[in-house]
Amino acid sequence: MAPLVAGVDGCRAGWVVVLSEGARSEVTVARDFAGVLGLTRGARVVGIDMPIGLLDAAAPGGRECDRHARRLLGRGRACSVFSPPARCALTRPTYRAALSANRASSAARLGISIECFFLFPRLREVDEALTADPTLADRVTEVHPELSFRALAGAPIGLVEPKRSPRGLSRRLALLRPAFPRIARALKARGSGLAPDDVLDAHAVAWSAARVARDTAVCLPARPAPRDARGLPMAIWY
Repeated sequence: MAPLVAGVDGCRAGWVVVLSEGARSEVTVARDFAGVLGLTRGARVVGIDMPIGLLDAAAPGGRECDRHARRLLGRGRACSVFSPPARCALTRPTYRAALSANRASSAARLGISIECFFLFPRLREVDEALTADPTLADRVTEVHPELSFRALAGAPIGLVEPKRSPRGLSRRLALLRPAFPRIARALKARGSGLAPDDVLDAHAVAWSAARVARDTAVCLPARPAPRDARGLPMAIWY
């Protein structure tokens, strides 16, 4: 039997969670990361589209895994990989304060985008949970859905179509359908606070989580991955 795995992606309603056993999948929503951990306690691998492991000092291009991911995705989709903040910036309550802390963390004086700052509540949830219980990192794994779609397509670079465009959604749905025969039904049945790309991304992350469980996934950078000052791995899987 296929192992139970999960794919998790942030959404307006909190977190969308896809629990998957082979072709069987179920979509649900958790309001916070504690809810995610409750829903996925039986999963062998929990893939999540959120950075795990943070640098103490901001570096050009972010973490090593971020730079690897952008190279693989190519010019068209490299923009989907953002550089996470330095850890000192993550605790700042305002964008101005976070920007200042990130710039002060290294001689490079690197800033952060406002889009990155809007992800801070989700980032903090994951970082605090894994810091409080580092053993969670044995099964909670960072996955980037665009790398999953690249692997599904068997393409040398990432998909060029933006994921929210009609063509981009259709292309990603077609790539996922062989692995998840009922995914179109899940899209139609999605509740409020769930955009179509949220559901597709969570399925793509679940697909990669299954590869991690089978030990067939790719790790960026190659194992052993570097760890941050708290011992959390800084690696992206697909």
